Amino acid sequence: MIGASSLQKYEAIKNRYRDAVIIHPIMTGGLVPEEAQRRLIEEGWIGIGYSACFDCIEGRSSLISKPPIRDFLADVAGFLGGDVAEHTFGCRAAQFAVMKAISDYIRDGGGRDYARVVLADSLCHYTTVIAAEAAGLRLEEVPHGGYPEYRVEAEGFRRKFEEIREETGKLPGLIALTHVEPYYGNLNPAEEVGRIAEEHEIPYMVNAAYTAGVMPVDMREMHADFLTVSAHKSMASLGPLGFLVTNYEWAKRVFEASKASTRWSGRTFASKVPNIFGCSIGGIPLISSMYSLRHVVERVRRWEEELEKIRWFIREMENLEGFMLLGERPHRHHLLHFESPIFWEISKRHRRRGFFLAEEMIKRGIVGLHRGLSKHVKLSVYGLEWSSVRRVRDAFFEIAEKYIKEFKIAWSSPRQDVSHKG
Repeated sequence: MIGASSLQKYEAIKNRYRDAVIIHPIMTGGLVPEEAQRRLIEEGWIGIGYSACFDCIEGRSSLISKPPIRDFLADVAGFLGGDVAEHTFGCRAAQFAVMKAISDYIRDGGGRDYARVVLADSLCHYTTVIAAEAAGLRLEEVPHGGYPEYRVEAEGFRRKFEEIREETGKLPGLIALTHVEPYYGNLNPAEEVGRIAEEHEIPYMVNAAYTAGVMPVDMREMHADFLTVSAHKSMASLGPLGFLVTNYEWAKRVFEASKASTRWSGRTFASKVPNIFGCSIGGIPLISSMYSLRHVVERVRRWEEELEKIRWFIREMENLEGFMLLGERPHRHHLLHFESPIFWEISKRHRRRGFFLAEEMIKRGIVGLHRGLSKHVKLSVYGLEWSSVRRVRDAFFEIAEKYIKEFKIAWSSPRQDVSHKG
């Protein structure tokens, strides 16, 4: 039995960060615009879990026409250069659907020239590894170039699948490339890898969890068979929500309907898709994504403006002595990973150790740094107004100057240039 005191603590929950500037790299692309938030409340969508399913006729949320979910998915597919899209329980479920389809394809003999191997970049998200494992596929990695840029080269895929062919006598069943990897924000060579996959007729999946919806993405230009998307990371949507976009050829396999028939009752589920667990999420995450689509399309057109802001911020941060961006240069994505030796030195003297930095930022109304880390800093200023970008920059400088003086650290004072046209 749950006591009343235990239940009361849930009633007291508050969002302590509701008015903060958010700089967490997995959050900035998923912030739901105010207009969409307002409409979710005004139109009553938040009153019930599966609020989109009142007028479901065919037993699958992707086929609903009121609200226009079927049309919305067609628009998502077109926006990202594909033919067919289904919504999924996050990007991880989209990746699993691809892996499962490939696994079944090989098992059933259609992929007799392919080994049960997924070839992925060595900085892929952990969900790519888990999806392969769940689908019974072995994952092999293409090495990156190491410190400080950690680049993955397209020719590395060619060399690696030749090793797989030498070992197994077959090509890998799938090439999986992370469009932008989640550690250093490198934009990987999707088009070059796609041409290699196309040349050797290897199915090709691009995980666009950090890119589709924040920057221009076209799976046809990438020569991709599958595009996996995280709506709550990059398409200004509530989570968990993802999309799997593919072409007509693979849609027949990956979105194949259930053929099951129960032995005693004879029930069938012909509208359900096993690879996406029958029917995917039909509540407010999906509605939020529909309300946000216009906002997403418009902001993608302004990507070059965002990139200017990002590169300005990098230059400013590297005015802090020892601060250095890790990852490729020039940087082509909003996820930023810095070496931050000055904050590491401060953490050795501070009673809160590595926690001090995130806590100092929170005091200044800025949230999203990983608690406990100070030797390295990961953040994003995507979507922020210039005033907020400068505020984030100033906060880092203020904290450094405060503790350089307090702990009498032999460190050059950071130079602060507050001028910018923005």
